[in-house]
Amino acid sequence: MRIIETQVYTFDELSDNAKENAKIELVSEYFWADEATGSLYAFAEEIGIKITDYSMDWCAYGCVNIQWEWIDKKHTNDITVEQFTGYCMDFPLIEEWNDTKDVAIAIGAWVNDCQKDYEYQQSDEYMIEYCEANEYEFTKEGKLI
Repeated sequence: MRIIETQVYTFDELSDNAKENAKIELVSEYFWADEATGSLYAFAEEIGIKITDYSMDWCAYGCVNIQWEWIDKKHTNDITVEQFTGYCMDFPLIEEWNDTKDVAIAIGAWVNDCQKDYEYQQSDEYMIEYCEANEYEFTKEGKLI
C-alpha cells in the first residue's frame, strides 16, 4: 500500500477547463431520464396510445424518435395531474393535450422541456449545487475523487 497526497477542490474552485472535465465525467446522461420517460409512458397510457418506438439522445436535440399508434378510440377528454407520475415532466404533456388534443404537439412540448432541463443540468450553477449536495471533490484536472 502507498499513500498519495493531492490537493482537493470543490467544483466551483476548479478552472474552467477542469470544470468541463468534471461535467463530462458527471453528466454524460440526463439525470432525470427515467422519470421523464415515465411521464411520457403515463401520458400514452392515459390517452390510449402505445409508444411503438422510442429513442432520444439527450445530448443531441435533433436525435429524437418517438412513434406511437392509437390502441383505443381517440381520447378527447382533458387529463389531470392526478392521473400521472407526479414528476414535473407530466405538465407539458398535460397542458398541451388539454389545450390542443394533439399527441404530436404534446410530445413535442415534453421533448422541449426535457431538453431545457438537460441543458440546465449542464450549467455551472446546477453543477455547483449538485456537487455540494453530494459532497463531491475533484483533482486539479477535474477528476472526481
